[in-house]
Amino acid sequence: NFTCVEMRDHEQPQDAKCMPEGLVRQVAAAARAAGIGLAGENALPRYDDTAHDQVVGTAAERAEEDRMVAFTYLRMGPDLFQPDNWRRFAAFVKRMSKSGSCREAAEREAHGVAHATGSLVHEAAAALRC
Repeated sequence: NFTCVEMRDHEQPQDAKCMPEGLVRQVAAAARAAGIGLAGENALPRYDDTAHDQVVGTAAERAEEDRMVAFTYLRMGPDLFQPDNWRRFAAFVKRMSKSGSCREAAEREAHGVAHATGSLVHEAAAALRC
């Protein structure tokens, strides 16, 4: 599992001189050259569309041989279960499972999922706060 899949180069502090996108590409190329699949994960608790778009673009929306074989969503805390975050997360999962699915269509479908799972989501959030 390689981390920082949600990070973008221009979001990093200039003085850090870090390039997470380039690092992910470099590791992906090395994995491909070695003939092994690459799995990824997020490093930060991000629930926004920008981070989700970055993960989908890096992990799922690539040629078959360049896609990640797995993605682990880390940092599943109480904030994830806030209504807007949960709706965005449901859309993100839909997009990850259906390569090429547009964000707008996934969000429309996720709205129904978020509504249907609302009571379970509230229970999960409450349990995580304890």
